[in-house]
Parts: sequence; C-alpha cells; structure tokens
Amino acid sequence: GFSCRVYLLVRRECEILNHCFDDVEQFMTRLQQTAEAQSILNQRKKKRSKKSKKTEDQDDNLLTMKASPPSEDEFLDIFQKIKYSLSLLARLKPFITQPDAPELLHPIFLPLNLTVKTTGGPALGASVVSPAMTTGAISLLQEHLTNEDKELWTSLGPNWTMPCSQLSVSAPPYSPVFLDGWQPKAYDSTGRPVEDPIESQHKQDVLRESGQQDYARQAAEGTDEVLPPEGERLYCCSYDFVARNSSELSVLQGETLEVIESSKRWWKCQNRFDQIGFVPSNILEPLSAVNNTDIKPTLLFQRAEKSVQPTPLLIMNEELLERLAGKRGSVRPVVPRTADTSVPLNYHSPPAEVEAWLTTKGFSQQTVHSLGILTGAQLFSLNKEELRTVLPEDGVRVYSQIMVQKALLEDVHKLTELEKVMERQKLKIDLNSENDVA
Repeated sequence: GFSCRVYLLVRRECEILNHCFDDVEQFMTRLQQTAEAQSILNQRKKKRSKKSKKTEDQDDNLLTMKASPPSEDEFLDIFQKIKYSLSLLARLKPFITQPDAPELLHPIFLPLNLTVKTTGGPALGASVVSPAMTTGAISLLQEHLTNEDKELWTSLGPNWTMPCSQLSVSAPPYSPVFLDGWQPKAYDSTGRPVEDPIESQHKQDVLRESGQQDYARQAAEGTDEVLPPEGERLYCCSYDFVARNSSELSVLQGETLEVIESSKRWWKCQNRFDQIGFVPSNILEPLSAVNNTDIKPTLLFQRAEKSVQPTPLLIMNEELLERLAGKRGSVRPVVPRTADTSVPLNYHSPPAEVEAWLTTKGFSQQTVHSLGILTGAQLFSLNKEELRTVLPEDGVRVYSQIMVQKALLEDVHKLTELEKVMERQKLKIDLNSENDVA
C-alpha cells in the first residue's frame, strides 16, 4: 500500500544518508590520526636518541605511513558526500524529528569546515560541481544556518549556493560509493528500478519551476483556467512530487488522486488519506488513460489508519568512540542491518541479543558496536542524560527506543499477571461450584 511504499522509500533514503555520515566520520577520524602521527614524528625528530635508533626507525616508518594525508580524490569524495547529504537532508525534512533537519546542519558543517581547512581553503571544495544542490537544500541552508556556517557555505561559491537549474555548467549524475561496500537496493518490491533520490529531486524541482512559470505567465496574460476533461476526476501521478510548503501535496508515482479544483497549472487534489493540496497538473494523467499502461495506480479509497515516518540515522561523534572504545577490547565484525523487527530484548538478554536489537532499530555500526557490549539489564539501566553524555547525537533516540521496549515488556508482564489473576479467579469459581454441589 501507499504508506508502506512511503515508509520503504524514506527508510532507504535515511539509510543512504546514514552511510554518507558514516563515511564522513571515518574520514574525520583518519584526518585526526594523520595529525596525531605527524605530531609524534615531529616530537621524535627533536628528541632523537642514538641508543634506540633502530627501533625508533621502525616505529617511524609506521608513523610515516599513518601520517600520510589522504589523496585529493579522497578529499573530493568527501566534499561530494557532504553536498549529497545536504540535499538528502532537505528531501527528508518532512519525515525526521528529534533532532530535525535544521538541527543536523551544524554537525554536518563541522567536518565540512575541517575538510576545507585541511585542503588549504575553499578552492578544492568549490570546484565540486556534482552532485548539484537541490532547491530544497538551498532553502534549508539559507533559513537555518548560523552566521559562521553561512560564511563557510558562501565561501564555497555557486556550486554550493545555487540550485542545479541555475548552474552555468551541467552537473553529471552522481551516485555515492560507500567505503563499507553497501549499496541501496536498485529495485522496489514491485521490481521497478528506484531512481537516485537526488536525481529524482532535481526532476521534481524542474517540474515545480516550470509549473510556477506557467502559472505566473497565465496570471499576467489573464489566460483562462486549465480544466480537467469533462467527467474526469480521478488522476494518476506520472512522477513523484515532494511538497515544499503547506499548500502543496506530496505524491508518489502511480498514486491516484481526486481533482477537486483546477486553478491554472496547479490543481487542488485529495489523496486517499483525505489530505488536500496543490499538485502541478503536468504530472497528472487521467486514470482512464493509464489503465492499460505499466503504471499500477493505487486505490483511492483504501484508507490507511496511519502512515509511518522513520526517524533519521544519525552521525556518531568522536567522543563516543573515545569513551567506549576501551570497553570493547576488540573490533567486532560488521553486522548487516536488517528490517526484521522481531528480535527480542528483555532484562535477561545477553550482549549478543542487545547488539542484534540495536541493529534492527537501524542504528549506525558505531552505535551497535559500542552499546552491543552491554546486557539487556545494563542497557535498560541507562537514563536519558547518561545516554546523551555518551552519545550526544544518538542518545535521545536510543533512550526513546529503550522506553518503547520497556513499555512492551510491561504490557507483556501485565498480560501475564492478568492471565494469572483470571486463572486464580477461575479456580476459585470452580472450587465454589464444587462446594455448592457438595
């Protein structure tokens, strides 16, 4: 159904965003290790001891390897992933909370600032054309950046501060390649190819701009309204469209809408959730015209009780790694993320079950590895402030998931207690009945 497809699309894009964040953070850790290794090398050169020269030379070789900075291509890759993350964050803005999209901007600009400084200024970052910025990303940054972050942003020039449609050069398509080898699924549950979300957003931006231009031109010329054909009220969407304000309506390709009012190039439509808003008419086709095509429209009057809106997968900061690395003792194997939500967790769960439960909840690998050393009882004993201290970015969402799991366990406990009470009551009634017969 519609809500399931929305959930799967949003979850897929959240996971792409999470992997961008993971790669950026891994790169920041590498820069830090490079700086530390270089610092140790510099100190050793000043305090060179002839006695242990051979041993120190061997150590120096290892340090020299660690002190070697990333290549220019690797820096460009990180700039691309940060740009991509900003556009993806704007696209996911309606679906993420605690923290919301504006609150995640500064954590993204911290590594951007470090990367710009490490490359000697904004020149290298400014040269990155692809991926081009979406209109939504530009609006998000204009409205919510701090003055300091806005100064950094504008220093990167038009490739960062102008949307794709306004660039003087064409931006080739971009598809991120992640360090851990993960790739988003290329096909949806119906076997239809899933387009890159930012490429899809660029197309939506073009549709919106052309619709707004038509609307302005018609208003200036006094052109009559564009009315739907007589008797046609049900229309199928030929493209995805994401609303950018409260008057527009987000729709998915293949979704069926009821047109309730046509005004210029924007038609007021109602979906099967009774949500009403404007949609550009050039993405709507009469339902009767698409019945024999590959597009499978969803039924208009299949009402859904609720729609699921996943929260985003968040960036993990270095403090967590430093505070918890010592407790792990060794590096754990990567556990692939899964959509399975049936993994149990209770006060008696061993660390393996805790790790599996955190994985199914979509937390980053660093979070899973760091908290996966705890038992269920230890995890449940952590309060919000403790989690916030150790996990400044993820702590609130981890706490929220713990509270939900506790509530589920309490419900099970209450049900078990109720069953016991009912069983005792039944025994009492049976015993009274036996006494009465006697």
